[in-house]
Amino acid sequence: MKSIGDRIKEYRLKNHMTQEQLAACLNVTYQTVSKWETGVSSPDLSLIVPITKIFHISADELLGINDVESDKRYDELNKAYDHTFKTEDFAERQRICETAVSEYPGDMKWLINLAWVVSNRSFEYEDNDKYVAEQEKAIKLFDAVIKNCKDDLIRGEAIQGITQLLGWRGRKDEARKYAEMIPERAMISRDAVLENILEGDELILFKQKRIMHHMEGVLWDLSLMPTVYTDIMRDIVHLMFPDGNYIEFNHTLYYAVRKQINHILKQEPNTSVSKICGLLAEMKSYAKAYDEIVFKKPGIYKYSAPWFDHIEEDTREWLGNEGEPMTQDFYRYLEEAQFDYLRNHEKFLDLK
Repeated sequence: MKSIGDRIKEYRLKNHMTQEQLAACLNVTYQTVSKWETGVSSPDLSLIVPITKIFHISADELLGINDVESDKRYDELNKAYDHTFKTEDFAERQRICETAVSEYPGDMKWLINLAWVVSNRSFEYEDNDKYVAEQEKAIKLFDAVIKNCKDDLIRGEAIQGITQLLGWRGRKDEARKYAEMIPERAMISRDAVLENILEGDELILFKQKRIMHHMEGVLWDLSLMPTVYTDIMRDIVHLMFPDGNYIEFNHTLYYAVRKQINHILKQEPNTSVSKICGLLAEMKSYAKAYDEIVFKKPGIYKYSAPWFDHIEEDTREWLGNEGEPMTQDFYRYLEEAQFDYLRNHEKFLDLK
């Protein structure tokens, strides 16, 4: 890795300055500059800011804080570390991390890597004292990252690790204090942190909401796929809510069936009237159920499916609850020209 003297020489030459000229600007002798550049000595701390101003660079650049990524040795350690994920040699991974922390003091990336491997390896020890000691060591490493790292993503990861360990150690109050430090940019680890500090019904509610969030994401992605995926959407909702208490997901089912009907009318013109009217009736049932809880009796509703039974929805706060009822949209949908051939059929008339 380049020394500060190497970088002073590099920036001096980029600025077309001689050692004498730089020395004059800093009120030192050219021999002093020469000693910096040859590694015999380093500039006094009081000269760091003046040097950065002369070269129009940051202190990080002068001190080489940004050079580690391009350093050959640093890259070698990175590659060796990554390789341990193929070999699953955790002892070697810890050795590499300890070496990197020693050679690159203050590098938060390596410090948190070491914290994680120490934490993970603690479970290898059958001796309880050793197990506890290693976890306490990992807690101190995570704490050091939290206190010294300015990168929100790394700090968030450290908070995730320390709350996890403190949770396992039964020290929930300490874990909560660290959880309050979660940086805004560390949203990726927020859920994991919260899971470490919650207990009982709070923890169940948290996990159920997370499952529902993932399910909503899957349903959204499927809604953007070809119509063939519509049946999968309906199957997922029906499976997750076997009692038919869909609440918010009445909306999802309504538009899924609507998309399927549109596809059938365009691609399968010979489909029976009974099938189309059956799908329309299903669509109407979702609209009525939605309107019942959103427009007729808005309030707090609780899911009754066993994996969501801690989740409540306040339909008074839903977007659009002062707009048009879904049944109104349904009846307008029935007026579209694609249904003209059905208008005199009894099953279609029963939908109105």
